[in-house]
Amino acid sequence: MNWKFIIKWVVTFTVALVIYDLTGSFWMSLGILILVAIAESYIIDYFEKRKKK
Repeated sequence: MNWKFIIKWVVTFTVALVIYDLTGSFWMSLGILILVAIAESYIIDYFEKRKKK
């Protein structure tokens, strides 16, 4: 199993769930979930580029 993938999505879902509990807005939590996924992708790409140098 790909544990890294599973742990990544568990953490992302937990963050979105906490934001949903704090704000009570499904759409805001969905938007935050998408923003976290995009930011995480950029951060991972940045570190992979630095490793290659």
